[in-house]
Amino acid sequence: MRKFIALACIGLLGLLGCTPHTVISKTYNFNQMKRIGVMSFSNPWTELQGVENLFAKYLIEAGYQVVERAQLESVLKEHNLSVSGYLSPATTRQIGRILGVDALLIGEVSSYSPARTELRLTSTQHTKSEPVYSQDVMQLPDGTFVAYSRQVGTEYHHYTDVRPEEYTINAKVGIIAKLVDVETAEIIWIGSYEDSSSNALSAANYIARTLVKSFTKELAKLQEQK
Repeated sequence: MRKFIALACIGLLGLLGCTPHTVISKTYNFNQMKRIGVMSFSNPWTELQGVENLFAKYLIEAGYQVVERAQLESVLKEHNLSVSGYLSPATTRQIGRILGVDALLIGEVSSYSPARTELRLTSTQHTKSEPVYSQDVMQLPDGTFVAYSRQVGTEYHHYTDVRPEEYTINAKVGIIAKLVDVETAEIIWIGSYEDSSSNALSAANYIARTLVKSFTKELAKLQEQK
């Protein structure tokens, strides 16, 4: 079961996290987008290598044709093409012509905090009760006197128990993804999201599913308006 911790809403334009922040082009004809090339995401963390494959999986589930990343990168290398940095329309058109794709999915892992454990001191309040006795003397029928104790009340003692406890802080991942039209190099959709889970790939998988689902919902809403 995925475990969540409270997250601060930070990221792209201060809105990455909590809920996916996405923007879709209102003028682009998405009916012409059938085949998508998914590029390797910019990502300095080995724990999240291959995160772009998660997006490819959910794009396929959404009904799009996706070019295998290894094949795509091989073709780009062969033609000395790169998608890092600025993408000119001439470059994207060449990529589209060579690979037969309508759009490129480009992304980056924008933030990552690995899972960790911490020791914290926790305090618990306790109350202990003790009976209070009084010594008294009573006379027996034979005239002798004996001492005895009787409870006259209860005394309460309050104390605090402080102990170290181990807490698990989930891994936290932030991802930004964008779809770029190969003919014009126009960004036709961009989305960002942040999530946490017991491990980095689990969080990344949830982000990929959430962003692709958000894109398909926005696209359906846009088509209904036309």
